Amino acid sequence: MDNAARHGDPSSVARQADSVLSPDPEKFGLFLVGARGAIATTILHGLEAMRAGTPPIGLVTETGMFANVRLADPARFRCSGWDVAGDVHRAASDLARTGVLPHDLVELAAALRDRFEMDLAPGVPEPEDEDLVDPQSAERLKLPPARMVDALRHDLREWLQEPRMRRGVVVYLASAERSRPLPPGWDNPEANPLDLLEVAPETISRSLLYGAAAIAEGLPYINFTSAPGASAAAMSGWAKRVGVPVFGNDGKTGETLLKTALAPMFRDRHLNVMSWEGYNMLGNRDGAALTDPIRALGKVANKDAVLHEILPNPRLHTGVRIDFVPSLHDWKTAMDYVHFEGFLGTHMSLQFTWHGSDSALAAPLVIDLARIAMLAQDRGEAGAFAPAAAFFKNPLGTREQDFHRQMAMLHSWILGG
Repeated sequence: MDNAARHGDPSSVARQADSVLSPDPEKFGLFLVGARGAIATTILHGLEAMRAGTPPIGLVTETGMFANVRLADPARFRCSGWDVAGDVHRAASDLARTGVLPHDLVELAAALRDRFEMDLAPGVPEPEDEDLVDPQSAERLKLPPARMVDALRHDLREWLQEPRMRRGVVVYLASAERSRPLPPGWDNPEANPLDLLEVAPETISRSLLYGAAAIAEGLPYINFTSAPGASAAAMSGWAKRVGVPVFGNDGKTGETLLKTALAPMFRDRHLNVMSWEGYNMLGNRDGAALTDPIRALGKVANKDAVLHEILPNPRLHTGVRIDFVPSLHDWKTAMDYVHFEGFLGTHMSLQFTWHGSDSALAAPLVIDLARIAMLAQDRGEAGAFAPAAAFFKNPLGTREQDFHRQMAMLHSWILGG
């Protein structure tokens, strides 16, 4: 590999891709829900760049903690999935124009995107969005929920029949769903979701449909959104019984990551946080979706709840606001104000601003989680996987929100294997 590729030059990355991508003895499916979205598009191009030597900055699984652990090689990941609308070429162009993806990489990966588009399956939209999606996805709305899951399972089987690919992971990256109550029976850990789906309403959370399809096919399921996913007791209980690990909910990439890292400092120094207020601006498709208050409910609740699990003040006042700012595109900015009390009742404050690319922060974590999920399955883990808590705002299997303790949980699990 030449020095340009070794240091991440995108032109060299793309030029060397064909020589690096020699036939592999095994491939791993990365099946993405929301496959034409900004995060999925960044994953697709990021994997291509990494194959040719771009440094894996941002991947936790490339740190020393995992040095002696055998993980799936990202060079062998094969991306596919579902979406209800959009075009991955346009998504890549937008990400290049706004400084997230290198222009040369986007230009030279056109054939990769062509193959990716040809392999995608129609997704299952929410009923309210029928007029906004492509015709194939709208057709899937005519199916009852149980048959929707059958169709998704068929898609997975088709992808897994590709030569040298026998396993994979399903990752839910769809835009924020409308908040809905769980249908009756989904709070019972002994229930079988496939039976519940036979009587489920047509409005049932799509995260449950994709999760049911993944678990039924024996594939780990990662919910990177604020939707219910495998947090429904029926889903996590079923996953545990059939031997499938499930991860979630709601990827932790920006402001909430900082909260869970900084709040323990105040607690452990015995400083009394009285108020913590956060204001967020986001410009991509998720930001647009969150202008709907019903879609924003879960996201705001997850971002706000973490502080109350870490800080001891029962009168702590917190607030979270998210605004859509179209000109920011894939970039997000968070401004936080922390008002705290110190010795002799002295009032002090901390203010910070976080500005980052939503997709560049999330994409490496999705790759991390896919690798960890397959390792967890190899180790016999099943059901809610608590050691992955550091990656999520609302982690499954634990109430621990201290980022440092969450990382210690992951480290302990890694060493315990």
